Amino acid sequence: MTTSEPESILDGGWIHDMNLRPLCEAVAEFAGYDFGDSDWQAVETALPATDVEADTWYDYPIPGRLPLTLFVAADPDAYVVFVRIAGVTDERARAQIEAALFIFASWELARPPR
Repeated sequence: MTTSEPESILDGGWIHDMNLRPLCEAVAEFAGYDFGDSDWQAVETALPATDVEADTWYDYPIPGRLPLTLFVAADPDAYVVFVRIAGVTDERARAQIEAALFIFASWELARPPR
């Protein structure tokens, strides 16, 4: 992890897997970073090698005015992705990210073809 301060790590729980890109884009927006297609390609490509049950996570840095690190791990038995975010030191950003996590865990925003 990029930080050793436990209070700056947000354990977001899980979200629906189809909501991962919108979550990445939202978190990047809160950090002051423009999350683009190449960013998404890196996360999407790494995700299949992750496994929350084996504690195998992928970390992706999100630079910006509030530098964050996004940690993701797939659940091999479900259509969910577990999320942690390090570097959340700003209270406003923390509230925004927590709200986004709630939304992306509660509703399926888009269903890609399977």
